[in-house]
Amino acid sequence: MRRSSAGVDATNSTIRAQSTLPAVGVALVLLTVVTALGLGMADAAIAGADRTPDERRTAAATAALLVDADGPLADRANVLNRSRVAAFDAAALRAAVPPAREYAVSVALAGEPLARSGDPAGGTTIRRLVLVERSGHETLSPDGSAVTLPRRTDSATVTIAPASGTIVRTVRAGDRVLLHNDSGLRGTFTVELVPYEPTRLRFETVGALSDGDVTVTYAAPRATKATLAVTVDG
Repeated sequence: MRRSSAGVDATNSTIRAQSTLPAVGVALVLLTVVTALGLGMADAAIAGADRTPDERRTAAATAALLVDADGPLADRANVLNRSRVAAFDAAALRAAVPPAREYAVSVALAGEPLARSGDPAGGTTIRRLVLVERSGHETLSPDGSAVTLPRRTDSATVTIAPASGTIVRTVRAGDRVLLHNDSGLRGTFTVELVPYEPTRLRFETVGALSDGDVTVTYAAPRATKATLAVTVDG
């Protein structure tokens, strides 16, 4: 029996349609998976974009606070006190920096961990160049009848113990009289100075000063450059 060509064509069309169905199903599954992955990546990107500005703002604000003259570490803006730095720990970080109670925050100085609140696994890091000062003192003796102290010296300790035959009557800073006694000065005195310029102390004496008759001691902090790094992980 012979089939008509129309019947054969219909049968072939049916077979092709049936064979196409699995491919369409696979394509739909793949499209669904790709769409889900794309949406997931988009959500993650949006979440990261939302989080990063908050981390950056918090890290920048924390770094600004730590280098501020009124902050827990600095004597002057961007000049850290070595003793304060040594005493800074996690409790001090949380007390001084409110965001450290909500975020994971770590602080490092010159690459060495300084304080940590929480455990930042990544996050955003802000770096600030600072000076770190440690306390020190210098002692000078007058060259003849005067001695010059550097700028930023706001006080000094003057010890007067002249040998027999020498009297120190007056100590001046420029035209200003700091100490005076007609019968002679003897002992240790603290004098207040103007820190905005070098100060030249002059000693008015009867007789010449010898080495050791007068000594002047003043604070002379030593500073080194370092990088303060603040990391915040939300």
